Amino acid sequence: MKSCVERFLNNGSFKLFIGSDSDERDGVVTFATVFVVYKPGVGAIYFYTVKRERRYYDIYSRIFEETHLSLEMANFVKQNLHLDSAEIHIDAGYDGPSKQVIPSIVGYVKGMGYSYRLKPWAFAATKVAHRHTK
Repeated sequence: MKSCVERFLNNGSFKLFIGSDSDERDGVVTFATVFVVYKPGVGAIYFYTVKRERRYYDIYSRIFEETHLSLEMANFVKQNLHLDSAEIHIDAGYDGPSKQVIPSIVGYVKGMGYSYRLKPWAFAATKVAHRHTK
């Protein structure tokens, strides 16, 4: 992954986005976490990981786990690729039941030193990671 990202970046400007999404089916929760590298004018590449658990999560616990997985990925990218400007995309918005957990989640992300985006601007979570949860 490191050499692929380095070749893609090739001394240009770039943006990093990390997000997670989850889906529950038949008692199994699938979490997908993505790391998107975007080069303006060139395009983007992304990497993803999938984790499956046979466990019950309520909506709030799932959002916390998604955020935790995103922050783990951001720390991995910082430590191993030496890229520390990632923006965390949170799969929560002010429309719907997830709005109650937003202050806690935002505090968690900001406390870890990362910037963030919520729905509908959190495309890494709501679009890219979402496709790997199905």
